Amino acid sequence: MAIMSRCIAGVEPLTTTEGRVLALVDNGLSNREIAVALSITVGTVKCNLHRVYEKLQVTSRLQAATWAREHSDMAPPMTAFAAPMLASKFVIGP
Repeated sequence: MAIMSRCIAGVEPLTTTEGRVLALVDNGLSNREIAVALSITVGTVKCNLHRVYEKLQVTSRLQAATWAREHSDMAPPMTAFAAPMLASKFVIGP
C-alpha cells in the first residue's frame, strides 16, 4: 500500500513503512530510535531510508525531511507517526 495517492513527476510512491520512517526522521529520531518505535531492526531502517532517498532523489536526512515538509499535501500529516516515548531515554535512577 502506497502512502502517497498521487505521484510527482518521476517520484515513486512511498510504502507505508517508508513513510513512517521518513516521518520519524522528520521528527529528529536516530536510526536506533526509529527501529525501536516501529519494532524493526536498525538494518531495516537503513534499507527503508535508502529507498526513500532513491525515490525522493535526495542524499541526506535533512533533504528528505525538507522534501516531506514541502510536499506535505502528498502524504498524511507527518505527526501521524509520532514515536512513542522511549522508556530507555527517560529512566531515572541507577
